[in-house]
Amino acid sequence: MAVKEFKAAKKSYKKTPAQRVHIAVLVAVVALFAVTFFGCIMPNYSAAAEYEEQIAQLEMKTAALEAESEEISDSLGNEMELFEKIAREDYGYCKPGEKVFYGSSFGE
Repeated sequence: MAVKEFKAAKKSYKKTPAQRVHIAVLVAVVALFAVTFFGCIMPNYSAAAEYEEQIAQLEMKTAALEAESEEISDSLGNEMELFEKIAREDYGYCKPGEKVFYGSSFGE
């Protein structure tokens, strides 16, 4: 019996114009939020995912290049010391931040 009374009460209930305006405003706000979310925010998430993938690829390339550089520097080993010796003695080069003092003899 309660179900029949509920259905009858539901049919007799009518929304006032103010309630209809409130519902319309609420629907408009929800629609505006949905449009803003899917139009502005979601593309940023997909772009961020693409950037994360690019970062991962670049990190892999960096690791490979560092390994190759390590291999090359190991193979050069003593040759680098030879290059440094030649650069210092023959060309007067020095390392960054290093101070070089030249001696002078007055009797020669």
